[in-house]
Amino acid sequence: MKNKTWKSYHHIFFVFLSFCCLTSCQKKKTHLETTLPRKNYDVIKMANGAMVNARVVSHQEETKDALTTATMPDAYMLGLTLDIALPSPATTMQELCAATPELERALPSLKDMLPKAPKSGERKKSLFYTTLFENKTKMLQRQLAQLGQLPSRESLFDCQTILSLTHHATQSRALLVQAIMNVNADGSDGDRNIPLEKLSSTYQAQTNYRWPKITTRPNPNIAELEEQLTRVENSLKDENLKAEQKITFHQQLLSLQNTLSELKHWSFLIGSADPFIVLPKFMLDKNHDGASLGDYAVILYQGTLYPAIVGDIGPASKIGEASLRICRAIDPQSSATHRPFNTPHVSYFIFLGSAELPFHQPDYAHWSERCHELWKNLGGSDQLAWHEWEKSDQPWPQTNSEKIEGPSLPPAEIS
Repeated sequence: MKNKTWKSYHHIFFVFLSFCCLTSCQKKKTHLETTLPRKNYDVIKMANGAMVNARVVSHQEETKDALTTATMPDAYMLGLTLDIALPSPATTMQELCAATPELERALPSLKDMLPKAPKSGERKKSLFYTTLFENKTKMLQRQLAQLGQLPSRESLFDCQTILSLTHHATQSRALLVQAIMNVNADGSDGDRNIPLEKLSSTYQAQTNYRWPKITTRPNPNIAELEEQLTRVENSLKDENLKAEQKITFHQQLLSLQNTLSELKHWSFLIGSADPFIVLPKFMLDKNHDGASLGDYAVILYQGTLYPAIVGDIGPASKIGEASLRICRAIDPQSSATHRPFNTPHVSYFIFLGSAELPFHQPDYAHWSERCHELWKNLGGSDQLAWHEWEKSDQPWPQTNSEKIEGPSLPPAEIS
């Protein structure tokens, strides 16, 4: 459609959107009525690459004047329909290798571990894959009701498959996830001398993988958060605050206090330094053969294997997120606005039940050794390149008056 036509759609008052993909799935309909606040909505930006079909439908009210018609709820109504074709998980060697061509050579045992197709020809259901796209549908419902910007087409179709694998001889178990690769730069650690890269406004100082601090060096985020805490405390002293404002400030106060407490007691992974991947919480479900925080993982991309761990928990409606350290090893240009891959060509193998407790400061050599062992137990080939991680932290500069002693805090249990 020509640019001129698109611009005309942008200025209409009634917009009917029909986002259409391939039609081969069962459609699930949800309905939500709401009144939108008065503001300008950029419909074209909202669509974010989806197909848009817009039209205005009007009819004459022969017996009602403007004053009467204006009181009718449906006299000025915007109807929105988001039509999504939900994909099925890839289950055959042909489909899996279409995403990762080197997969068959990398894991010769994969063919025997794939689920057997029922006689009807229907695909075997994947619980985690189904849950992922159910969560996406719920998220889209919320976004659409407020005319918020929808996820891009690449983000919607970010997953090719999620399969449970078991090696028949060794009984080694793993989850195979084929997905895109998003950038995660979260985390911080006062004990290690590593500069932080806070790439986005959604930066979080903590990761779910954590261990007790071993020195008295403060977390680098503490000073900034204490300043925020002071501002919130001062705001709460304002006697003219409305009730809803007080609730908001109290919530901020509690959140900042909890975060500061954690940063003073724990150390965390660092996205720019440590090789880890992120999984949505629903995949951390042992009752359904799910993964665990700290499980070892191997990433296969273009003939190279990258050892990693499951280091953080992410949103329920997205998958394929790796630490900035991994992303830059694959694509040095990786940043908050540039992900290594927009299509689900990356294969992630998560080795179930492989986490080692209690958690400790990262030991890349040990992580690599364990990942290599688990990869071999799954039947993985030894002929591919194996990426080795090097420490990125530097020794702290010492002065005559400075002496760091540890541990500064009593041992704590990992929650």
